[in-house]
Amino acid sequence: MNAAEELETVERYMRQRGYRWTSQRKLIAEVVFGTHEHFNAEELLEMCRGVDNQVSRATVYRTLAMLESAGFVEGLDTGEGGKRFEHILGHAHHDHMLCQVCGKILEFQDAELEKRKEAIARAQGFRLLSHSLKLNVECLDPGCEGRFGRTRPEEPSAHE
Repeated sequence: MNAAEELETVERYMRQRGYRWTSQRKLIAEVVFGTHEHFNAEELLEMCRGVDNQVSRATVYRTLAMLESAGFVEGLDTGEGGKRFEHILGHAHHDHMLCQVCGKILEFQDAELEKRKEAIARAQGFRLLSHSLKLNVECLDPGCEGRFGRTRPEEPSAHE
């Protein structure tokens, strides 16, 4: 699905549900579907205001919530009191690893893991409709910029 088709899908969804398709909402959708990065609501507001400084914070937050509830974007709880979002409309399912040291988000796909998740649901008498998997990890890259200034909790010593 290309960007124009994604915008058409969102516009159709909004109009069918009685939302107005305003220039601000269109801009917000264009920015959301124009990036492949994870972003929070304030970053989205900044990106939108880079195009039109009149974009309302409230409109960004309401539109982002609507896009998430419609399944066009997905929110990832980073554990920092907010979510980072990405658009998923027209994209293959993937899971995430979130570094608890530097905040890096890594997307990954694993066909065997997907099969196991479906098998687990079936074994329990369910049909898997959707899911989200986030692995909290620690970056092992010694050059990671986030490693300095943040420390891990002390590991208990063998003597304790």
